[in-house]
Amino acid sequence: MSNRYSLLPSAKSAPHYGALLVVLLILIVVAPLVPAERGGYSVEFFFDLVLLSGAYSAAWQSKHRFPFLVLTVVTLVMRWTDVFSEHIGYSFGSISITFVWITYAIMLVVAALFRMRRVSTNAIFGAIVAYLLAGVAFAFAFELIELSHPGSFSGVPVGGAESEMGNALLYFSFVSLTTMGYGDILPVSDLARPLAVLEGVFGTLYLAVMIARLVGLSIAAGISGEEKER
Repeated sequence: MSNRYSLLPSAKSAPHYGALLVVLLILIVVAPLVPAERGGYSVEFFFDLVLLSGAYSAAWQSKHRFPFLVLTVVTLVMRWTDVFSEHIGYSFGSISITFVWITYAIMLVVAALFRMRRVSTNAIFGAIVAYLLAGVAFAFAFELIELSHPGSFSGVPVGGAESEMGNALLYFSFVSLTTMGYGDILPVSDLARPLAVLEGVFGTLYLAVMIARLVGLSIAAGISGEEKER
């Protein structure tokens, strides 16, 4: 089938991050507001949109198209299996595969950004998407730690629904990523503390590197434009 009639973007075209950014923002803002007793399906629906939007955005890279789509399908299956099962093993599997998917997606987005030769709205969207995905990825890593070693974080809801713990750790993740550090949730285990520090360092370095990259591209484009006018 030719790219003209394909639902997937051409390998020669640039990825589009607008839809993924919108869905990510909805997930981050809306998920904590959904009541735990009926939030499973609603939150999962939005997360599925993140997975599908991410797969579409990454599909333009031909060498990563097939493995990323396969990983997306496996992730969807694992996550819905966890929704309908109460076995803790499925929770570990679902969180682990989702963490792998997000990490892979971040690598693809960042690689695409560093291949771009000019600053565009889409490039800015991509930089924001990678930053938000990093916050979500660390949240899943924290959740794995808390599930395997209960009590690794103080201030996290105990004995409630798993979604409540996930929402609390998502909040903690973005507080750590942005180095705001409110202190209402604290890492107390030997495994949780260094990971929280790593996230804070990553968040600071990412912003510095990405801003330098985008500003550098903008300056280079301006110099190139002036030379052409001459």
